[in-house]
Amino acid sequence: MKSVAAAMQDELLKFLRSPASYPEKPEKVEIRQTHISIVAMTPSLVYKVKKPLDLGFLDFSTLAKRR
Repeated sequence: MKSVAAAMQDELLKFLRSPASYPEKPEKVEIRQTHISIVAMTPSLVYKVKKPLDLGFLDFSTLAKRR
């Protein structure tokens, strides 16, 4: 069974992969992931979402901390 955080990340990835999610309605969206972020690249813009995690030296565990 998936954790709530994993299920939420799956939903976020589904949203980010859909060209309809973006105001410019790009033809394609490329997703790249780093250890701390999900990056969605369209032909004209790049969107970055910080993952909710705490690595000790970096704490993005809450929405307030990711801002």
